[in-house]
Amino acid sequence: MFDITLDLETCSLCPTAAVMSIGAVAWRRDSEKTPFYNLKDGTQDPSSVFSCHIDLRSMFVNKYTFDEKTAEWWGTKSDKAIASLLSNDSYELPCRPIEVAVKDLFEWLEEFKKEQGNQDVCLWAQGSDFDIAILRNICYRLGIDIPVHYTNFRDHRTFIYEAARLICNARDVFYRPSEAYDLVEDYKDVEKGAEHDPVFDCKRSIYSTWQMMKKLAHLKYPEE
Repeated sequence: MFDITLDLETCSLCPTAAVMSIGAVAWRRDSEKTPFYNLKDGTQDPSSVFSCHIDLRSMFVNKYTFDEKTAEWWGTKSDKAIASLLSNDSYELPCRPIEVAVKDLFEWLEEFKKEQGNQDVCLWAQGSDFDIAILRNICYRLGIDIPVHYTNFRDHRTFIYEAARLICNARDVFYRPSEAYDLVEDYKDVEKGAEHDPVFDCKRSIYSTWQMMKKLAHLKYPEE
C-alpha cells in the first residue's frame, strides 16, 4: 500500500465549491529518511506529483459555488500565495476545464499505482469534510467514480490530534489539542514554499503525519 495526499484551493468552503487548483503528492509511510519518492540526486520524482489549475469558466457555467467571503479571504493573502494560483496559467500550460483536470488526476493516480505494482492506495486530505467531499461532489456531477475505495479515505488532521493524544497519554503528560503539531517539525522549516500552493500544502500535511507515524511506531506505554 502507498499513500496519496490531495489538496484543493477553492472559491468556497461548501461541498459544491468551485475549485481553482488541484495538488496531489504520493508518499510512503514506512520510509525511514523521507516520506517522498525522491530521485537519486535527492530531488522529488516528478511522476509522484500532480498539479494543475482549473479554468474557472468550467466551474461557473456548471453552477459550482463561489462566495464573497472566500474572495475577501484570498484578498488578504500574500502576493506569493496569489502568484502560486496563477503560475501555470500560460500558453504552454493553460488552465484545464474541471472535467479534464479530474480525468487527468485519476489517470495520474492509476499510472502511479501501476508503477508501484497495482498496490492499494489511501487517499488523504487535511480535514474530514473538505477536499474529499468537494471531489466527491464533482465526480457525482461528472458521473465518474473516485478510483479509491471509500474505506481508504484518510484525514491528516484527525490522525495528528489522535496520535498526539496517545503519545501524551504514554508519556503521562496532559494532552492539549492546540499543541498537537508541536510534536512534529513543520515542513516549512525544511523547504520554502508558497502559502496555499496545493502541492506544498500536501507536503506539509504528509511530513507531519509521517513524523507522527514514526513516533507511534516507537511508542511504549508504561507498565500498569
